[in-house]
Amino acid sequence: MLELKFVLGMLVTAIGFVLMMPSKPKVEVESYVSPLRSLDTAGVTIEEHTPESYAQSLVSEQEYEALFELIMLESSWKSDAQNPKSSAYGLGQLLDQTWDLVGIEKSSNFKIQLIATHKYVMDRYGSWQKALEFRKRNGYY
Repeated sequence: MLELKFVLGMLVTAIGFVLMMPSKPKVEVESYVSPLRSLDTAGVTIEEHTPESYAQSLVSEQEYEALFELIMLESSWKSDAQNPKSSAYGLGQLLDQTWDLVGIEKSSNFKIQLIATHKYVMDRYGSWQKALEFRKRNGYY
C-alpha cells in the first residue's frame, strides 16, 4: 500500500511539472513555410519538393512545359494566389465549384492544389498542352 501511495505521489508530481512547462505554439501544417518532405518508395532518402519539382513528378517533360506555362499565367506559382473577383484560388486558380467537381477539398497545400488541378485538366482537356492552348485563346481554362 505504501508503494502504491509513493507511485501515485510521483505521478501527480510529474503531471504537475508537465502542466507548469510552457507549451510550444501550435504550427499549422498549411502555413508551414519549409518545403514539404516525403520518403521515396524505398523509405531511405528524403526528397524535398518545391511546387515546380512536384509538378514535374506528375507529368512527362513535354507536358511539364505546358503545365509550367499555364500555372505561371494563372498564379505565377503562388499557392496562396486569390482572385479578388471570384473564388479562384491557388496555383491552378480553381473555383470553389471546380474543387467540388474534382472531388478534392480546397487546400493551401501546393501538392493538393497540383493534384486537383491535374485531375481537372486531364478530365476536361486530356492534356496540359490542350488546356494551355485553350487558355491562350480564351483567357481562362
